[in-house]
Amino acid sequence: MRLPTYATGRRFGQRVLLSVTGALGAQLDDVGKVAMRRPDFFGRPFLALAQLALRGRSTWSVGERELFAAVVSAANACSFCVGTHGAIAGLALGQVVDDGWRDGRFGPRATAAAHFVDALTRSPDDVGAGVGTEELAAARGAGVEDAALAEALYIAFTFDTINRVADALAFSHPSDRERRRGARFLRLNGYRLPGFVLR
Repeated sequence: MRLPTYATGRRFGQRVLLSVTGALGAQLDDVGKVAMRRPDFFGRPFLALAQLALRGRSTWSVGERELFAAVVSAANACSFCVGTHGAIAGLALGQVVDDGWRDGRFGPRATAAAHFVDALTRSPDDVGAGVGTEELAAARGAGVEDAALAEALYIAFTFDTINRVADALAFSHPSDRERRRGARFLRLNGYRLPGFVLR
């Protein structure tokens, strides 16, 4: 259960931001609201991690990284994050992202890396027992360097974390229109909030 201040903000700057974005029809999503609730403990560290993993320097494109985010979120059955990050990946890659990623439509490297993070996400307790070994070999065979695999794993870590927060706090989109609007905003602006709301 979330406290009412998640929706309204605790400080004046937060209340202003939520009021303005709501009035403009571009309501801040639940991740942003939770980030503002505990900025020291969660907000600043998590948003910095997301920004680095999904928008920092990388051998992967923004679309490929958002694809990995959607794949991990689907493996964790987090519909909120699948909806957002699948939409961002679709915008960036120019085609719908759904379970069809498995057919290789996004290229052999991205597909192989997606299989790798999917396998590790679905069976994390069995990694030492060989889970992911076949997918790791396939990724290397597709030309995915170890540094690029590490970047994919950072994305998996980021979404293994936020998927659980999203499910625990029942994150939702007010409407499909809001989900698409939020995806467009995140694609263009990344994972940052104004500093004054994270104090």
